[in-house]
Order: sequence, then C-alpha cells, then structure tokens
Amino acid sequence: MSQSGSRARGRILQVVALLGGTLALSQAYASPPPPVTDSCSALRVLDLTGLMDGPSAMPAKVLSATLTTGQKLTPEQTAQLAKRSRAMGASISESITELPDHCLVDGYVNPHIKFQMRLPAAQDWNSKFLLSACDGWCGRVSEDPTMVGLVRKYASLTTDGGHTGEHLFDGVWAADNMPARIDFGYRANHVLLIAAKAIMKAYYGNEPKYSYITGCSKGGQAGVMAAARYPHDFDGVLARGPTINYTKVNVLRCGGSFKAAVADDGKVRLGAEKAQLIQVAVMEHCDAKDGLRDGLISDPRKCDFDPASLQCPAGESSAQCLTEGEVAALRELYAPVRNSAGKQIYAGVPYGSEGRWPGGILPVAGNTKTFVSQCSAEYLKYLAFPKTPSPDYNWRRDFNWERDQGQLSEMASVYDADTPDLSRFRDSGGKLLVVHGWSDSEIPALASVDWYDSVSSYMGGRDKVTEFARLFLLPGVNHCDGGIGPYHYDALNALEAWVERGVAPESIMTTRVVDGHVTRSRPSYPYPIEARYKGKGSIDEAANFAPYDPRKKK
Repeated sequence: MSQSGSRARGRILQVVALLGGTLALSQAYASPPPPVTDSCSALRVLDLTGLMDGPSAMPAKVLSATLTTGQKLTPEQTAQLAKRSRAMGASISESITELPDHCLVDGYVNPHIKFQMRLPAAQDWNSKFLLSACDGWCGRVSEDPTMVGLVRKYASLTTDGGHTGEHLFDGVWAADNMPARIDFGYRANHVLLIAAKAIMKAYYGNEPKYSYITGCSKGGQAGVMAAARYPHDFDGVLARGPTINYTKVNVLRCGGSFKAAVADDGKVRLGAEKAQLIQVAVMEHCDAKDGLRDGLISDPRKCDFDPASLQCPAGESSAQCLTEGEVAALRELYAPVRNSAGKQIYAGVPYGSEGRWPGGILPVAGNTKTFVSQCSAEYLKYLAFPKTPSPDYNWRRDFNWERDQGQLSEMASVYDADTPDLSRFRDSGGKLLVVHGWSDSEIPALASVDWYDSVSSYMGGRDKVTEFARLFLLPGVNHCDGGIGPYHYDALNALEAWVERGVAPESIMTTRVVDGHVTRSRPSYPYPIEARYKGKGSIDEAANFAPYDPRKKK
C-alpha cells in the first residue's frame, strides 16, 4: 500500500473510533434514569418547572434523590456536626455517629441556586421544615447543616446562595452580576422555600405545619432579611451573630480593623503575638465590673480598659508591653467608627474578644492576609458598587466613606437587613430570636443591640417588640461558636415553643461542655435583662443566678 493510502486508511480508522466514542457517549447521556423503586427515587422525575413566585416563573430541578440508610459518620464528621449545630443555635449531642435513614435530594432553582435537602422517613418526620442559610459569602453547599436538621427530625435544606465561590470571602462571582447578588442578598432562601414545599408535598403528601430558618453571620442576616422582605415565609427566625448591617460590617468594621492592624505601606502595626498579653490585661481590669470575678466580661460596655496601661517605657520594646504605635493601633480597634462630624456609625471591636484576633484581625507572623483584609478588599472590589470597579482598584487608596457612601446605597438595599420596621412580620404571627455573643470580634454584638433598639423605638417600645422579637446576649461567647463562656444552648427549641405553643422564652440556658460533661451553666435573659449572681453558691451553676433589669434600678 502506498504511503498516501496508508495515511488515508489511518484517518478513516480515527474517524471510526471517534464516531464510536461519540455514539457511546450519546447513548450514555440518552440512557433513562434508574428505575423508580421507592418514593424517594420518584422525586428524580418530579416536575418543578411550573413553580411560581407570585407572577414570576421560578422553575427548579431535582438532580438526584437517593434513599440513604445506615450512614455512618467519621469522628471528624461527628465533631463538625456538633460544631455546626451550635452555629445554628440548635445544639445537639456530640456523640452522634450515625444518621437516621432519609431521602437525600440535590437540585437547583433557576438560575443557579443549588440546594441539598434531607427528608426523614415519613414516620420520623416532625412535620416541620428547617432552612439552614449559608454563611460567609456562601458559594458552596455544605452537608452538615442538613444533617443537623435531620437529627432533629426536620425536613432540612441548605444552599450555596446562588453561586459558586471559594469559602469564605471570594467575591469574583459578583463582578457585574446583579442577578447573583440579588439571589445572595435575599431571593435565594425565599424561592428555595417554595421549591422545598413542593418537594415535601410530593414526598409526604403534605406541606410542613411550621417553617423555620436559622443560620449564623450571613446566615443570621438571611433570617432577619426574610422577616423584613418575606414576612409570611417563615413562622420562626433564629439569627445567630447576624450581619444585619451588611455594608457597614464589610466596609467599616472589616476595613477599619485592617487599617488599625496594618499600615498603608503594608507594615504590621499590631501583630497576633500581642493578643494574649492584651487579653489577660483586659480580663484582669474588667472581669469584676459586673460585681463578680468569674472569668467573664458580662457586658463589654462597662469595660474602661486603657491600652496605655500596657505601654512600654519610653524607648523600650518587649513581648510584655506595647510600643506607642501598638497602643495607638489598639485604641483604634476598640473605638467605634465615627464619621467626620464625630457621630458613631458602627461599633468597635468588643473588649473580651481578643482570643479570636490572631489571623482574624491581627496578622500572624507578618501574614497580612487576615479575615478582615479579605472581607473588606473583596467586598469593595466586587460587591459594594452597582458597577464593578476597574481591575486595579485598591480600596485603601481609592475608597473614602465620606465621599463614596452614596454610591453604596443601591447595593446596600440588596444586602442590608437593618430596617427597623418589622410590622408585617409581627402581624403575620412570626417570631424572631436573635442570639449574639458578647465576645464576637467579627460582628460586634453592639451592632445587634443598636439595631434592636432602633426596632423598639420605631415599633412602639421594647415591651411591644418583645411580644414577637427577643435578643439574647451571651458573655464570653465568640462569633458562631466557641469562646471562654458557656456556648452550648438550644435556642431552636425555645423558638419552637414560642411559635407553636405561645410560650415566649424568658431565658435560654447556656452551658460549657468538656469531654461530655457540663462544667458551667448560666441563664441568658432577653435584653436588656442581665444574669446576676445571687451572692452564694458556685459561680458555675445556673441556679445561683437571677434576672436583673437595669431599667429598674433603685
């Protein structure tokens, strides 16, 4: 055979092989789904294309539905499950090693809102729905939130917030992408509830009797946002450490904290190696301000610690003191953010939160890519303005609050949940619990206090607001989980009792658990009521505390 003939024959064989592969691939895609053998797998063919959000179509799709039995958890999954439950305000046992049998559903709502749902067996279902809103800037579907709901017998759902991104603070997805921003800001959880009810109707034959939403940080914001924008969606809202003032958190608190810790030239002003020194000094000075030395700062507002008390002698530098520049940086962290007229516009970092500063606020070993640096830079570059700035935008150089705050208003209306008007939610019969740790360095609890006070002022006073919304403040508790204070509690149970039986929570019991044993317990009362030590008995036992209302001072 000639050389040209050989080449031609080779090309023919390549084409035949290519066609064969293409045919096999097309046959694989054209193959019907596995046969429906149970009510769970039947959800794969559930038609959700006709769902409506008012007059607007919002088609959805179930991608998979798998009957899941005997699912064992690794020790890491067990630990993460318990941690997630605390962030959700729905603390569960730390010894769960196997999930109840359930139907695991994955799907999406148009255009790109991915979700995961776990449906308990019909005989186990509590006839309720729990949506666990995503945290950070979302961007992924985590498995553990739906596991928490499943363990508590809920039909449970979580989401990626309507986009794919790197957790925690990747803003690239938002660049000139208004639909994705709107889904992230408020729409996703609303339309997911519509889809979830259709799925529950198909699986159980009934929609849920009660619907709840919970989450921490951005997940807490989602609950408050739902109460304001969609007051009939959820019967109960549990908001843990919520980023209610979303714009100010990212622009002012994150940005201000980063500027306090790192100078414009990139040099570290205050590093993580000084965090423990500061923490010990603050605790020593302020622990007893509430009348009890118990290792907790019950209310950081009463702390009057002066950073200058740690200043080194002139000309000296030591690990056991602060330089003049470090003292100045520390003052900036604690100070509230003020505008050019001197008016406070956002809370400072609270006293007692120093344990969470390394890597979050303060650079570790000179690494200036901290929590606050990422949220401020990514937010201003990709989420803050209606039109994304040029690629060379540098927020430290190019952003000025006094000059640019007007340009933030359009997107603030999408992200911010700080309206004081919750009258429609109140009138719908909804109930709201906000739980915030006093030692939260990421989202200062004072931001929730200020917002709650504004709601009270707008809606006729605190006594009227407590009929449908209550705020609980936890001493020594960090953002979402952990801290030196008691951080195990079950606010979801309290919310259920309020919604379903009309029993308003007069207190929430908090505990500290070490190796499965309760080492400390303490009640938390609705703000502004404080837990006061009675003067006898162990300071670690809740029975030795009683409510004290500072408004009724003698």
